[in-house]
Amino acid sequence: MKHLLLILLTATSLLGQQPALKEQALSAIKAKMLVPEGWFTKEESDDGVIVYQISREKAETEGDTFSAGLILSVTTKVPDRASMKPSEYASDLLSSAQDEGDGAKLQKTQEGPFQCLRLEYTIESDEGNIKVINVAKANDSTGTLYFATWQSPEKEEPQLRELREAVLTSLVFDPTF
Repeated sequence: MKHLLLILLTATSLLGQQPALKEQALSAIKAKMLVPEGWFTKEESDDGVIVYQISREKAETEGDTFSAGLILSVTTKVPDRASMKPSEYASDLLSSAQDEGDGAKLQKTQEGPFQCLRLEYTIESDEGNIKVINVAKANDSTGTLYFATWQSPEKEEPQLRELREAVLTSLVFDPTF
């Protein structure tokens, strides 16, 4: 009986393990981050806005959705595009998202030249609630805004929390970009 219990506990812990993380360079934006092994990365660029999609499922076409992953949008020359500093633009974006989330609380920090904002909330969908975390890192001195949105099924939150935080905290940006 002890052996059966040990086998079940080992199998459960193996099944619940997170994928290993590997460092990935994002050369178009002079950045790097950790990406779960086996996940897919897609890069698109249009008019100075670079978008990375890192997801558990592979996006074959433009309209494909994913259940868990990250969208990282990098916008340069924000003052020229939006007539405001990146930090103000980020604050506006997150204020709009804050209105959507139940009691979502905006967190503000400073990381070197980056003003950082984070907002967590849940949205409803036909497939069940979705946990959303927005992280904005604004560099007012260069005019660049990094805006990351993580989404995953709320029911998977306990399993994905550690992975999500490892990915989000691994984002390293060049302060001169």
